[in-house]
Amino acid sequence: MLKMALKKTPRTMAVLVVFECVESGQSLATLLPRYLEPLAEQQRPLAQEISYGSLRWYYRLDAILQKMLDKPLRGKKKIIHYLLLSGLYQILYLDKADYAVVKETVNSCADLQQTWAKGLVNAVLRRFLREQSDWLSSLDNSYASRYAYPDWLITRIKLSWQKSAWPQAAVTPQAILEAGNQRPPMTLRVRADEDIDAYQQALGQLNIDCTQSSVYDHTLTLDKARSVDELPGFSQGKVSVQDGAAQLAALLLDVEPQQRVLDACAAPGGKTMHILDSQPKLDSLLALDVSAERLSRVEESRQRLNFSAQKLHLLVADASTQDWWDGRFFDRILLDAPCSATGVIRRHPDIKVLRRDTDIDTLTALQAAILDNLWTLLKPRGRLLYATCSILREENERQIVSFMQRHIEDAREIPVVGNWGYAMPAGRQILPGEQNMDGFYYALLEKQAGSNADETDNEQ
Repeated sequence: MLKMALKKTPRTMAVLVVFECVESGQSLATLLPRYLEPLAEQQRPLAQEISYGSLRWYYRLDAILQKMLDKPLRGKKKIIHYLLLSGLYQILYLDKADYAVVKETVNSCADLQQTWAKGLVNAVLRRFLREQSDWLSSLDNSYASRYAYPDWLITRIKLSWQKSAWPQAAVTPQAILEAGNQRPPMTLRVRADEDIDAYQQALGQLNIDCTQSSVYDHTLTLDKARSVDELPGFSQGKVSVQDGAAQLAALLLDVEPQQRVLDACAAPGGKTMHILDSQPKLDSLLALDVSAERLSRVEESRQRLNFSAQKLHLLVADASTQDWWDGRFFDRILLDAPCSATGVIRRHPDIKVLRRDTDIDTLTALQAAILDNLWTLLKPRGRLLYATCSILREENERQIVSFMQRHIEDAREIPVVGNWGYAMPAGRQILPGEQNMDGFYYALLEKQAGSNADETDNEQ
């Protein structure tokens, strides 16, 4: 880890976040809490804005720098590369005076213990201001620098969504790439036993504007992001922050009273809590995750929402194995599978720099292994809902088609219908930004009767 800056300003903290994310492969979710903590409350939004924005536009900003610098900055000087990235981001995308951005970026050299670089930073940024129209027009010749995505991901998105593979003219690779660069909305799920109209009025009294979803009647999308502390009843569990696409999971799973449910890969627990909210009379819900740290967030949510600990059981375990299984079959299984997360890039722009092309084959193999394993734990006439936040078809309907071929004797797909997304050869796909939702995929599978040895064995 780079030595901490002597002066902890929003700009220097943001530079350190982006530096560590790109150079050491740590996520924004891991880095931001550490680097925001030393800052005053009012300083944190700027640090977060620069961190997210510099990563969202990394491949565009980096392309500019590679052309402007005579030689790459290496070793201890590499941090100045990221300082320049942050300066370019602020000039291009923030509503701040150019001279002020240049001044603050130059001053940050001393904060980062790199006073030698003041002249270089000043010269590069001022040159960009003079010649930016020329620099920017040249970038548009390349998808990678125009849309700020790695080449391998652009290629995969084109293969999944080019017209020859997808006949709907409205869906193009360019539209998907552009949607991933938009700022995501803040979406709420109001608790099922709360009056949605009354809650919307409560928001209005606080001058918080919102709109109701056309997909789910307990979903509200805010006009702009707010601190959860501003949301009436948040600490009492009246409302949760959850994207509209993720809210579809509990609805599609359709848990009935007295059913036993498995939420595999459950953390951080938004879907887990929604299942408990949607069916308070279920028998039990087992939330499984390989990470104890992430699973602790599920328990925190349970306590905030005041759901019974007798209904929800937490277990740290690997969903691709059966070492943890007690031999009792499940009526419903939700598999929110490990995936590329390419459908939520607008929320997590660090995915662009953290994910690698080789990850996709590894992930699809893991998804298949988990699917096959969990299928054996499902009761006859039970249902498994497969979900990803990916837009890559090899992780989605092609994964399900392959699964159906392997389980042709006992698996039946139940078509997912709705006023959202697109019907695929198997399952249903939402693309980023459509109806204010993240990119998600769902497929619902039912196990045919007689596929387990004896349906009553699992009740022992």
